[in-house]
Amino acid sequence: MRFLQLFSIFIFLTLGNAAAQEKISNSSEDITFTSDNLEVDEKNNIMIATGNVIIINKNRKLTAKKVTYNQNTDKAIAIGDVVITEEDGSFFETNKATLTNEFKSIVAIPLYGKLADKSSIKAKSFKRNDKGESFFDEGVYTACNCNIKEGETPIWQLQSNNIKHDPITKTIYHKHVKMKIFSIPIYYLPYISHPDWTVKRRTGLLTPVYGYSTRNRFHAKIPYYYAPENDPTWDMTLTSHQFGKTGHADNLNFRKKYETSSIETNLIKGNLDTYSKDGDDVFGMTFFLDATIGNKWDVTAEGKYSDQDTFMRRYGFDSNSSHKSFVTLEKIKQNSISTIEIFNIENLDEGKNSNNEPVLAPGISHHVFDSNKDYNYDIKINAHSVYNDEYYDIKRWSASGNFNKSKEFSNILFEAEANLGLDLYSIQGRPTSDTDDNKYIDRPSAGLSIAASKQYLTNYESFGLILEPKIQLSSMFSPDRTDEIPNRDSSEYRLDPTNLFLTNQYQGRDNIQNNQRINAGLTSSIISDNFGDLNFFIGQSQKIGGTEKNIKTQNQNRQSHIINSIDWNPSNLANFSWLSLYDHHDFKSDMSNFTFSGSTNGWSYGTNHSSIKGDFLSTDSDREEISFAVSKSFSNLTTSYSTTYDLNNDKTDKISESIGLEYTGTGYMFQNCLTILVEYKNTAGDADRDLLPEDSLYITFNFRNLGDYSYKPTKETKILKKNMR
Repeated sequence: MRFLQLFSIFIFLTLGNAAAQEKISNSSEDITFTSDNLEVDEKNNIMIATGNVIIINKNRKLTAKKVTYNQNTDKAIAIGDVVITEEDGSFFETNKATLTNEFKSIVAIPLYGKLADKSSIKAKSFKRNDKGESFFDEGVYTACNCNIKEGETPIWQLQSNNIKHDPITKTIYHKHVKMKIFSIPIYYLPYISHPDWTVKRRTGLLTPVYGYSTRNRFHAKIPYYYAPENDPTWDMTLTSHQFGKTGHADNLNFRKKYETSSIETNLIKGNLDTYSKDGDDVFGMTFFLDATIGNKWDVTAEGKYSDQDTFMRRYGFDSNSSHKSFVTLEKIKQNSISTIEIFNIENLDEGKNSNNEPVLAPGISHHVFDSNKDYNYDIKINAHSVYNDEYYDIKRWSASGNFNKSKEFSNILFEAEANLGLDLYSIQGRPTSDTDDNKYIDRPSAGLSIAASKQYLTNYESFGLILEPKIQLSSMFSPDRTDEIPNRDSSEYRLDPTNLFLTNQYQGRDNIQNNQRINAGLTSSIISDNFGDLNFFIGQSQKIGGTEKNIKTQNQNRQSHIINSIDWNPSNLANFSWLSLYDHHDFKSDMSNFTFSGSTNGWSYGTNHSSIKGDFLSTDSDREEISFAVSKSFSNLTTSYSTTYDLNNDKTDKISESIGLEYTGTGYMFQNCLTILVEYKNTAGDADRDLLPEDSLYITFNFRNLGDYSYKPTKETKILKKNMR
């Protein structure tokens, strides 16, 4: 085989004029070729290369059985298994190709191509100009992993009269296009376009979602994405929601990123059937801001508004049962945290009252702390003003300091804690049920606790055992203000492992009172190779003096509930956790939460049972629920099922049920070009007025490379028509 520079041969063999020789010499640096045989017609300036012909022009490579090059016309004709390979890895196959303009322009008949992202295209004819633009006549495009060259049917394909790829705009344009799924025509569009494989984001229609529910009937969600080409700092999505018989709504989601901040807004407007009436004009809005301002303050702000009660919950725009709008400024240093917060809460529960929508305006706190191996301290200063908190309007200023020191003697760890506090209240308004008329209240407080604990470690051949008993004497001193100060921060207090050994077990500042207690607990841990890890805790608090008022708890006697928690993780097959509060008289559980979960061979499963007596809740009603969930993972697919039952009052009512099919692979489900997601939900009813019983089925189709596609604007359409003539 001979390796020659194409135009160097012509310089050596051709006796042409000097101008022609100069032109060929300039091009020889970019074009090379090899072949098995080479013939030169000096008279007509024609070269014929045969046998394994390879021509390389900059970053394009052409292989063929035979290439005839005419220097006078600057035209090369390649025939026989012609393959053109581009710099990005795309390649095109054809029976015959004509190359002009120093091999920059190509005409091929017919053509099959495999693009860089493994998409396929075929056409009756193909043309590429010196700008790199490609035109396909009667083209078929698909992103599916199949051999359309040999007639294999893709899951989906686009058949177009003309296809154009513009490398400058990185866009593929289709003229008079039909989409087929399994060879069945689905729709026709005069013009569509979509980004090529190099684009990360592009203005256009996103993947739609289709669903059906007993309330809304057919539901379609069609999103349109807009991303400015010259400004990557912002984008937005406009989504049209068609809810069948219950109306429609449009959702505008706008996102903007600055150097030290970002914002996101959602605007929802439509005409929907609501709790108030059918065909109700509705408007809702959410706003979110995240920023860092001068002196390293982090700012977080969120605003929520809806002019019609709870339509955002009913139609899935916002699932929260209340709308909290807030602005929070926070500054975190190594030994301090400063916070400023303002918020407003709109209650969306059934039977809501406008006087039960708290407004904090403002709340200010500063927390200073430090620690080492022997001691730690923290000082907190707080000031806040709350309105409409269950009919209370309260201003409170408080300061507290806490000091903790630990020391070990003879393997016994002693911990001492002392704290001081002062709270000032200005109560501007009370509900009619509160007859106290004291508006200005001051309350100093002091606390002291001493605790001792010791660890016992035992090691056996197959497991280790750790036992740690702990006992604490705690005392709080404060004037009795429980009848004057509303308990707003610990009214539904209940003892558990997290607050058993706190000097002020109520944790909040509103319910401090004289109280002396002995608190005891036992923690044990078993670490076993055969049985896994088992952690066990049991504890109780004994009141020895003082009062215990102003809280909702079933047990206000000297002995608290018996606290018990168990966590056992024997293996991936089974994991158990249990938390319960037992009445110390009859050992019946007044509150419990049990969770079981595990996984094996792609299966994941779990169940949760929870119950609580109404004495712990402001609603005064017992609650009991049980839920089950199971899922199975395949190679790139997960199926799931979950259900929840209400077991209160000896009944078994299904609250909700869902079945899901989720694709978890990095590619696509079918032929690496199509993903179909299916989700079924059943809501069997709820006390909430807007979460009504409903069956719904949602199906999402995701086509590779067609996640973004758009209609061409009028001006661009005219240009496209001109280029495709």
